[in-house]
Amino acid sequence: MPEGAGRGAGTETEMPIYEYVCLDCDNQFDRLWPTVASAQDQQPDCPACGSGTTRRTMSRVAVLGELGGLTPQEESASSAETAKAASYTPKEQIDTLQANRQRKREQGR
Repeated sequence: MPEGAGRGAGTETEMPIYEYVCLDCDNQFDRLWPTVASAQDQQPDCPACGSGTTRRTMSRVAVLGELGGLTPQEESASSAETAKAASYTPKEQIDTLQANRQRKREQGR
């Protein structure tokens, strides 16, 4: 068997954890999947409200090194990547998220 075989991304031996956000209540949660393939085939329901309208999000990772975190270049690249990903979010989805946040603020008063 070649070196690295069976350990690469997308193999059935991995148990990935993905992060999600609920588009109805704005709850952020993670889910451990038994295989990469099972994570691709379905979206989890929100554990807070039970809604099936969830979306997988990008995970932020802190890299601790000599500087105690990301270098300025890495932070800049991360911010640029986040801005680029935000540019792909449809306006309707942004409006829904903003409306949900506003509703939560009003309910909390």
